[in-house]
Amino acid sequence: MALTAILAIGYLNEIVTDSTRKYSVSSTMEPAEVSMWLDSYNDIFSDFDPRPFQERMLSDDFISEARKACKEKKGGIRTFNLLLPAAIRNEQDEKRITSRLSAYFKHAYRQQYAKALEIKKKGLYFIGSGITLMLVASYVSFLKSEKYYVHILLVLFEPAGWFMLWAGLDHLVYTAQQLKEDLKFYTAMAHSQLVFVSY
Repeated sequence: MALTAILAIGYLNEIVTDSTRKYSVSSTMEPAEVSMWLDSYNDIFSDFDPRPFQERMLSDDFISEARKACKEKKGGIRTFNLLLPAAIRNEQDEKRITSRLSAYFKHAYRQQYAKALEIKKKGLYFIGSGITLMLVASYVSFLKSEKYYVHILLVLFEPAGWFMLWAGLDHLVYTAQQLKEDLKFYTAMAHSQLVFVSY
């Protein structure tokens, strides 16, 4: 059980550590370029937000398509190209949009990274509490006391210890796995260069 906990902690450590460095450091996988076709600047943003480009919410469809485009790029993203018809391009608008996208992805990256650390702390707390409770239960069992309240302590501490231990492992393994893909995506986007290109 201790070995399982150590492996789970190492697994989450790997996720958090990977998120702090650019994927371009890999010697076997080069960072790639990703391109996305757009009909207009509005494709990037939510249709329900009337604010200017530098403040608008991003479209869920845009985020979803960007995630799909980046998913197979194991070496990270060097450049994210946004392809637009040359006739509708506007340099000032593109500066505002690039700034908005960069701010969004960096903020999302920081949020996901903080969430990963919080999951790690909570998982370690649960595991530590579970092991402590089981040690107490083992000691109570070792005493072999006939007193009623001692048996009550054993009944309470032993299942509680197992529950806390498994809850901690659940946080470190299963919850972390769900977070891993989001963290990789936002890390890659936060470190990529966003470029508008004519077609």
